[in-house]
Amino acid sequence: MEYTDLHLHFEGSQFSEDLKLLSWLDSEAEIELPYDDDEVDRLLNYKNSNHLSLPISLLQTEENLKFAIDALAKRLKSRNISYAEIRITPQYHTKRGMTQMSVVESILDGYTERLDFTGEDMSSPLKLKLMKYENATGIDLGLNTRPEYPHIRFILSLIRGNMRDPKLYEMNMETVEVARHFMSDNNYLIAGLDLEGAEGVYPIDDYMDFIGAARKYHIPFTIHAGENGDPKGIWDALRVGASRIGHGITAVKDSRLMSELAERGTVLELCPSAELMSGAVETMDKYPLRLLMQYGIKATINSDYMVALNTDVANEFDILKRELMLSDSEIQTLMKNAEEAHL
Repeated sequence: MEYTDLHLHFEGSQFSEDLKLLSWLDSEAEIELPYDDDEVDRLLNYKNSNHLSLPISLLQTEENLKFAIDALAKRLKSRNISYAEIRITPQYHTKRGMTQMSVVESILDGYTERLDFTGEDMSSPLKLKLMKYENATGIDLGLNTRPEYPHIRFILSLIRGNMRDPKLYEMNMETVEVARHFMSDNNYLIAGLDLEGAEGVYPIDDYMDFIGAARKYHIPFTIHAGENGDPKGIWDALRVGASRIGHGITAVKDSRLMSELAERGTVLELCPSAELMSGAVETMDKYPLRLLMQYGIKATINSDYMVALNTDVANEFDILKRELMLSDSEIQTLMKNAEEAHL
């Protein structure tokens, strides 16, 4: 069975063994990781409030970004994910001099080049470093085989925050402009934009400049809303024209909202393990998926953070099958919803 993942964060899906290699590649980062993978995993766990700190600190160079997306693409393929829309927050990767444009270009290059070590180009600096790492550690990186990849597209995320901070405002607008640049150049690999962050703290109206620009440029966008708390954020996302809703589980608190979502055909990017961790649901056996489906809402199942939550789409389906006794027909509906919901 092949799966679709529409809500997957690049920064929260970096595996400990890959981060070890990145720290070796990037001596300027001056990060020494614990030898034990379990210790690194604890640093990356969602329960650690700084779980993104380590991967972000290492994803600050062209080489590391290229390697990271290649490694993630291979892992997705190995887990039977045939299509994924990966969220990247370009602002996170500019702390050591890269521009948002160069960040996105590096990730796209890392994916499209596919690091094909079977070709004639065996002398690039990155390839030579990886060969040296293999020799030093005895870890097989598969350098002599052509990797297999799923179909991946990328969503560029804006950050919620204080819009009176001119730096954050400029960086968010820069993200919109980077998306416009690639999409106006008919680069199909950029799917659209996302707005992430604490919806209850920073109201949607603070972001109308960016949303207005996205709409002007005909860039589709999804908005993180309804992950926990009040469903008002979902109403706001609908009001400003979001194509999809990231999470949206709190819609079950408002029957009128559920009817509106169904009538509009708005897709919810549900991430069950994340919503359990956030406290939006008490236990997985009470996860209100079936209620959303009964209203006719286009629900999809996604992973959110593969490493921080120790999950993937297949695992999310396995959990729901076990806890909710989903039928084959319900599973097929959820999978079809995802296949038809590309930005």
